[in-house]
Amino acid sequence: MGGIKSERLLSRLEELASIGARSDGGVCRLAFSDEDLAGREYVITHLKRLGLEIRIDAIGNLFGILRGQTNLGAVMIGSHTDTVAAGGKYDGALGVLAALEAVECIVESDSLPRRSVIVASFVNEEGVRFMPDMMGSLFFCGRVSLEDVRLTSDTGGNTIGEELDRLSYAGSDILDDIGVDFFLELHIEQGPVLVDAEIDVGVVTGVQGLSWAEVTVSGTANHAGTTPMERRQDAGEAAGAILTRLRDLPSLIEDLRLTIGSVTYHPNLVNVIPQEVVFTIDARHPDLRALKKAEAQIASIIQKTGSETACSVTSRSLARVEPCDFSETVIAAVEAAATDHNLSQRRMKSGAGHDAQILSGSVPSGMIFVPSEGGISHNPSEYTTPENIIRGANVMLHATRNLAGRL
Repeated sequence: MGGIKSERLLSRLEELASIGARSDGGVCRLAFSDEDLAGREYVITHLKRLGLEIRIDAIGNLFGILRGQTNLGAVMIGSHTDTVAAGGKYDGALGVLAALEAVECIVESDSLPRRSVIVASFVNEEGVRFMPDMMGSLFFCGRVSLEDVRLTSDTGGNTIGEELDRLSYAGSDILDDIGVDFFLELHIEQGPVLVDAEIDVGVVTGVQGLSWAEVTVSGTANHAGTTPMERRQDAGEAAGAILTRLRDLPSLIEDLRLTIGSVTYHPNLVNVIPQEVVFTIDARHPDLRALKKAEAQIASIIQKTGSETACSVTSRSLARVEPCDFSETVIAAVEAAATDHNLSQRRMKSGAGHDAQILSGSVPSGMIFVPSEGGISHNPSEYTTPENIIRGANVMLHATRNLAGRL
């Protein structure tokens, strides 16, 4: 059997990128926005043209089903089409459009696989406008409730439920009558490993865990010129002490990645002692024990620093996903497909969270990575060469055929 139609896939990537296009060449399709809906409708149009059965669940997850010859569990392939506010053309979109291309090639071959193949586009993978991230796959796996999803609000007070109703985005379909035996996701690496090593394909063996927290330091606003230093309840000073101690953690826990991605001061005025500082902590590690150790040390730093200041310090968890290992069956299918195409390959862990990470708790799952030039992602300059896109999509097509042909 042949490979993908290169020009067809590449042109679709450009067409989808025009939906929510930014003037700097980037893309903005925040979850449950008008642009997000338009991106989803673009995918639906192509799924319908292929004659696939369309199903949409209660929060808008989209599934296009190509029925196989048997009632064996299906192979699900796909990713997401929502983006961050200043994203690129490939994050998520490549996985959905490559899945569409793979199914189209199977349809054109006039040889139905034993197993059904399902193209999936999960909602709100990014978790930028509405937290947590990977929300669509969490809902699909029964790990968040419909009520909780609908009540989730953004910073403007808009709830997902209101947006689902406004956009007529949600459906009422389920997939309970179609078992899913495998899930495979193609994605850009979003890091520099493959590019630096000049390797064609990353065979992803699992995803590191993440723990997000929000810390609030509360003090008292007062005049910067008249309040003696020893009389202050300075939330900025207390927050700075916590941040300084947190900075040392990666040197104490090997392979820990720790990021303070957001810091907000109130009232944020040059001549006023800060009354409140709110900041976020993003901690990631591929080993669960190490991640738990990091969480414990973060909690200890927050508690200790809080007890040493005149301010109160509280924290709350925003999201938590444990590390996962992918299915050896899916990994082997990816490796075999890469070998068949004479592509260099490397087993590797993913540093970023993905829908495959969530599904792996319920379904044997795996991922394919293609190189990201400069290791850049979540940025308008995000770029993967056409050659690497085609290589990854061909690996996905042939790995899907392998899995869908299994008895």
